[in-house]
Amino acid sequence: MMKTKIKRIIPHVLVLAFAVCMVVLIIKLSSNPDNADTITAHDEQTNIKLSWWGNDVRHIYTMEGVELFKEKNTDINVSFRYGEWTGYEDRNHVWMESHNEADVMQINYAWIDQYSPDGNGFYDLNELSDYIDLDNFTEEELSYGTQNGKLNAIPIAMNTHVFYYNKDLLDKYGLSVPGTWDDLFEMGDIVKKHGKYVLGMSKKQFFIFLVAYFEQSHDKAMFNEDGTFNLNEQDVQDILVFYKDLIEHNVVCPIDLFERNSYLSGEMIGTMCWVSDTKIYHDSLAQKGVNVIRVDYPMVPGAKRTGWYIKPATMWAIGADTSDPVASAKLVNFLLNDPEMARLQQTEKGVPVSNSAVEALKQDGLAESTEYIAIQEMKEHNYEMSLIIPNMENEKIIDAFKSGADEYIFDKMGVEECASNIRRAIASLASDKKDN
Repeated sequence: MMKTKIKRIIPHVLVLAFAVCMVVLIIKLSSNPDNADTITAHDEQTNIKLSWWGNDVRHIYTMEGVELFKEKNTDINVSFRYGEWTGYEDRNHVWMESHNEADVMQINYAWIDQYSPDGNGFYDLNELSDYIDLDNFTEEELSYGTQNGKLNAIPIAMNTHVFYYNKDLLDKYGLSVPGTWDDLFEMGDIVKKHGKYVLGMSKKQFFIFLVAYFEQSHDKAMFNEDGTFNLNEQDVQDILVFYKDLIEHNVVCPIDLFERNSYLSGEMIGTMCWVSDTKIYHDSLAQKGVNVIRVDYPMVPGAKRTGWYIKPATMWAIGADTSDPVASAKLVNFLLNDPEMARLQQTEKGVPVSNSAVEALKQDGLAESTEYIAIQEMKEHNYEMSLIIPNMENEKIIDAFKSGADEYIFDKMGVEECASNIRRAIASLASDKKDN
């Protein structure tokens, strides 16, 4: 009987003892100023989320940079949401539509038009100018991220397309540097005999490549300033015929066959890429001892429109639903303007726009980098280029063109029917910004 009572009492004693210990511990911590400060600091720490896409190199230096930021801002904790580009845009669309976006986001220029047509889709950074040094940017640079009078995003770097050619292969096949579209076709007929292509590029680059030719040859913009589609069915037919000629004459490698390694291994003579991808398509070959040269844009002689465009490479924005605008603004300022962050990032995203970031990199020999040289050449051609229309990069529009064009390229549909389908699909997508 006594043993039974003891068994019943023991749990109650243990609970009481635990409670007493906790009270003693709390009193002890409260009486210790150092511990009290620690608890207070933890309670006051704010948590924000940072999202971006890129390769492993970008992931590593971004996380290293954030650690530096946290050392300078001990009251702010930053968590990450990142991945490679493939599939990222679709995930971002879900986050944006569900109001689950990160506090600080790397965004594409086209996303401003897509998610913030009225300027309210992202936080107005003008309201955070006490925490973000906007003096590092020109009014024109800030205008790229301004929508309806609200500063939605700030460019990290400026970007345009550049053509790089393997000079060793040009010499091997007796080819001259091309200057016109006709030159490209002559080159294609020669390298086709050797199982090569003149150029290889991604789906998005191929689409913009076609935009350039069309606008030069027809003296007409493919998209209006408001993003709506400006072509009739005959225009689309002309593009489709040109597209098929490019493939048949080995001027451009079919999109589905193109891989970065196929260019690096010499299956094609050159490529068209963003200036910000110079390390991938220029430096990777140059480091192997290959003579890589930059070549001017192909042009239709006497064309009144160049068809080539500039844009912010990528941008930093703050989510409209951010939990802490001030903490987010401090992080944006660090990512854009801090010299230590600039030295970690270097020119991986392109030559930075921020004056303070540029000055930091100049001390490290920025002027000798391939990206800097390319961007300076881009600036020399600025008078020939316009700011890109966001729908030129719209993935759904590009996919609609690609899937529709395949029907004609692979002889499954006549050019007239194909052009009609493509025009109808793109016109619909281009007119509906919210769902693009």
